[in-house]
Amino acid sequence: MEGPKSDLYSSIDDSSEELLWLTSFKTNAYSDSETTIISNDFVCHTNFEYRDAEHYNRWDFTDRINQNYPRITSISNGVESFKLPKGYGFPVYSNERLVFNAQALNHNITDSTFKIKHKVEIEFIRHRDKQLKPLQPKTIYIMLPFDINNPFAGPSNDIPNACIPVETKLHTYFDENNNPLSGHWVVPQGKHNYSFDASKQLNIKDSIRIHQITPHLHPFAEKFSLINKTTKEIIYECKSENFTEKIGLKNAPTFESESGIWLYKDHNYELYLEVNNTTNKDQEMMASMAILFYDLEMHNKIKKHVDIN
Repeated sequence: MEGPKSDLYSSIDDSSEELLWLTSFKTNAYSDSETTIISNDFVCHTNFEYRDAEHYNRWDFTDRINQNYPRITSISNGVESFKLPKGYGFPVYSNERLVFNAQALNHNITDSTFKIKHKVEIEFIRHRDKQLKPLQPKTIYIMLPFDINNPFAGPSNDIPNACIPVETKLHTYFDENNNPLSGHWVVPQGKHNYSFDASKQLNIKDSIRIHQITPHLHPFAEKFSLINKTTKEIIYECKSENFTEKIGLKNAPTFESESGIWLYKDHNYELYLEVNNTTNKDQEMMASMAILFYDLEMHNKIKKHVDIN
């Protein structure tokens, strides 16, 4: 999370206003000349986001504005591509502005300077060619408590589960009782596990049906799970693979399902993370899931305002 980063605001086709379905994203690291693919060890993350005011005003969904962080998904170390299950997509207009946030990474090479670029590929289907079912994105993530008055002290008698935050600005949040929580924390040497009740982040009104999950993890994460605490069911378990000869995630499997998995309002859900810091120094950790679930309201809106025209 310390590498150089940049933001790009762009649309797929400014010359038209056509409904499209985004179905997949891919990121590769390239040399500055844009001619040579280099290792994706240099990809910290590429975030794919929409501008929620612009996006939802087009559909007269003004009540959705500022309700969730407007991220579709995030491709990161260990996750090079993202694909929605067959028959599903995220609806955008061709002239709608999207946001691409890319950050570089270098864990292993200390004696060289690099100039790199991230090449982003987006796959989409035109609505006039095929009508898909819309998905709505939401990001859930582990947050851990810390002492706001002495943030880097770690666990204490008052806060036995406290973490040491990496920093106290960009990734600090507050719960309903105004207690500080960090989404970016320090992992000591050895094996550790962390858990967080994600029920309030999910904020399920009735029920939702999840069709895609993409994890965002840092190196040394080994297992990341979304658990239904009410039924004891593991909804999704990402068993990530770390490189053994260098620092980095080799693979962090995503989840895709045409039939989907149901989550319910009256159930409790937990994020659970296992980490093994095999180095001789502290490391940094984040753990989030970008989930996409079926959006019935959007489906009905598209049928009413697009398909009849």
